[in-house]
Amino acid sequence: MWGRVKTLVIALAVAGAALVPLFGDPRQTPVTHALWARMLLRSLEMTEAVRASALASQVFSTLAWRDSLSYPAEGYLHEQGAMVRVDGGRELVAASAAPAEVTYALAVVQPGNYLLRARLSGRSAAPCTAEVVPLAGGQPVGSFTMFPAAEAGWVFAGSAHLDPGAYGAQFLLPPGAALSRVEVAPPCVNAIEPPGGWKTSAIATTQDVAVTVLKAMDAEHELPPAATPLEIPGDQFLVEAPLEAVRARAGTLRLDAIVLRGGRAGLRAIAAVTLPEAGLYSLSALVSPGSGQRWLVDGCRKAVVCPGDAAGGWRPILSQTFSAGRHTLALTLAEGASVERIRFELKKDAAARYVETLRRLGFEPGADGPVTRASALDAARFVREKRRAARAALCGDHVPFGEAAPTVPAQLVEPQPEPPRPEPPGGSGEPPVPPPNGPPSEPPLGPPILPPQPPATPTTPGG
Repeated sequence: MWGRVKTLVIALAVAGAALVPLFGDPRQTPVTHALWARMLLRSLEMTEAVRASALASQVFSTLAWRDSLSYPAEGYLHEQGAMVRVDGGRELVAASAAPAEVTYALAVVQPGNYLLRARLSGRSAAPCTAEVVPLAGGQPVGSFTMFPAAEAGWVFAGSAHLDPGAYGAQFLLPPGAALSRVEVAPPCVNAIEPPGGWKTSAIATTQDVAVTVLKAMDAEHELPPAATPLEIPGDQFLVEAPLEAVRARAGTLRLDAIVLRGGRAGLRAIAAVTLPEAGLYSLSALVSPGSGQRWLVDGCRKAVVCPGDAAGGWRPILSQTFSAGRHTLALTLAEGASVERIRFELKKDAAARYVETLRRLGFEPGADGPVTRASALDAARFVREKRRAARAALCGDHVPFGEAAPTVPAQLVEPQPEPPRPEPPGGSGEPPVPPPNGPPSEPPLGPPILPPQPPATPTTPGG
C-alpha cells in the first residue's frame, strides 16, 4: 500500500515539474505589460472592468483612453429580455414583443465629461432610454433619451461627468428596437501608459511601473520642474464686465492684485496662455475652494475643485501633455470661490525622473530592469492606498452657478500673503497672451465628430 502511495506522489511531482515550463511558476513568471495593466486596473478598484475585459487591448484602452471605447452589441455585461439576431451579416441586440434591457461595462480612470452614442434602429415610435449607473449601486449619473430611425444610424445620447470608477451603460430598448454598437468618447485625458505605450508581450520594467503608478495616482505635479513657471495673474482674465473698470477700481484702491471671486450668482472668466514648447505641464493655482470651482482647458480637459472650508493656498489642478502654442482656460467659480494666480509649470518627464519622484513619495520601485512580481504587487497596493484617499474627496461636477450674470465680475479683495514657494531653476517663460475680445463662456462639449468606422477621438488638447 505504501509503495503505491509513494509511486503516486512521485508521478504527481513529475507531472507538476513538466507543467511549469508550460504555464510558468507564478513566483518566477515575468511581469508583462498585459499582467501589470490588469494589476493596475484592480488597484484602481475596477475588478468588474477586469472581468469584462477578456483581451489585453481592452485593458490597455481603459487605462490609456486614446480612442473611443466601442462595444459590439453582443459584448454586453448582462441583459434581460434581449435577443441576439443577425441582420446583413451584423449581430444585433433587439427587443421583441416586450422591452429589453442591456448593460455594457464602462471603466473610468480619469474624471471628465464622457460622450455616449449608439447605433440604433427600430420600427416603434417609442424612444430608447439610456442611463449611466455605478456598478456598485447608487443613483444614475446620466440619463438620456434617444429616438431610433427606421434605418440603422448613429444616435447621440449626450454627455455626463464621470468620476473614476466602474459604471454600467444601461439601454432600455422598446419593442421592435435594435442596437448594433455602443460608443463612449472620452474627453481630453492624460493617458496612463508606460513610455512607448502598452505592448501585450513586453516585459514590464521598473521605469514602466514608476511612470504608470505616478500617472494612476494623478501625482505628476510632484515631478521636478524643467523651467520657470508661466504665471497668469487675475487681471489677465476676461470676465463678465468691462475689464477696464475692474483695473481702474484696483488702481483707486491701491491693491497689488485682482482676485477673481464668485458672488451669489457665481462668476465666469476666460484667459489665454502661450506655451513656448510642447511637453508635460502641471497647472496649479492660488485658490480658495468656496462652494466649488470648475476648470476647463481648451474646451475639453476638465478639473473640479470640490466645495470645502479649506484655507486658501496653492494647489495642483491638473497635469497634461500640451502642444506648443496658444491654449485657453475657462473658469467657473461658485459663491465664495476665488482665484488669485495661476501657474503652468513644465516638468521633467524622463522615465528616470518618475522613479526618483516615486522614491521621494515613499515607495521603492526597485533596481532598473524587469520588475519582480513582488515589487509589482507592492506597487499595486501603493496605488490602491493613495487612490482611496483621493476617491473619498471626489464630488462629481456639482458646482452651483446662478443663471443670471453677475453684476460685478470680480470682487477686489486685499490679497493674502502667498505661501512660501521656492522658485525652480531655469529661464523665464513667455508672458501670458491677453484673451481676445468677446463674451466669455464655458466652451460647450458637443457630440463627438467620429466616423462610424473606425471610431476615434483626440485625447490631447490642441494648440
